[in-house]
Amino acid sequence: MKNFIETILIMFIPQIILIYLGKSYQIMIVCLVCSTIACAFLQDKVNILRLGKNGIELDMREAINEAYATIDNIKELMDPIINYNLQLMAGEDLAFEGTNLEERLTFFRKARKLAEKLNIDTPELKATLAKARGSVLYAFSLKLYDLWGHDTNGYNISKEIIEIKTDSNKVHLDKFKHYMEELDVNSRKRAEKLYDELVEFLNETSDIDDSNY
Repeated sequence: MKNFIETILIMFIPQIILIYLGKSYQIMIVCLVCSTIACAFLQDKVNILRLGKNGIELDMREAINEAYATIDNIKELMDPIINYNLQLMAGEDLAFEGTNLEERLTFFRKARKLAEKLNIDTPELKATLAKARGSVLYAFSLKLYDLWGHDTNGYNISKEIIEIKTDSNKVHLDKFKHYMEELDVNSRKRAEKLYDELVEFLNETSDIDDSNY
């Protein structure tokens, strides 16, 4: 009964107002069509709208269900695509032919944002994000290596600040700050910028568990 009253109000109140205001029949027809569609969404039992003498039919529920099915299909397709591309990035030989830090950061963030928009949260994706996070940290470590020089000292410092292991990664920001004091003014500015980027990345990926990937 409630739905019936709502339908009557939606269908006819706007028409009465338009008649009172002296609006043209074209406007009234458009308003009637809009009211009819509104009723279709409010009525759980309404599946098909029939408009006009020729019996034009609009299967609203089926269209909505198909739209949701399409979204689900997109999710199913994008999950392996995102996984595959993140795996490729994680497996690159960064030192010789892989993407650099800036490129990895950009792709990692875009891939994760896309997964969040599509509400993809599979165990496979979580594991892949953990690997990809490690690959970004590895790119950070090479930047540290550049800052402190391509020698044993620079290599050891980068390893102390960012520990890259097969089963986990650790970042020691306190050591980063300590070793920055050794740099000249220009190098220190670059190090401070890199430090801020690293902190930002660690904060935005704090929910990713890479302790056992």
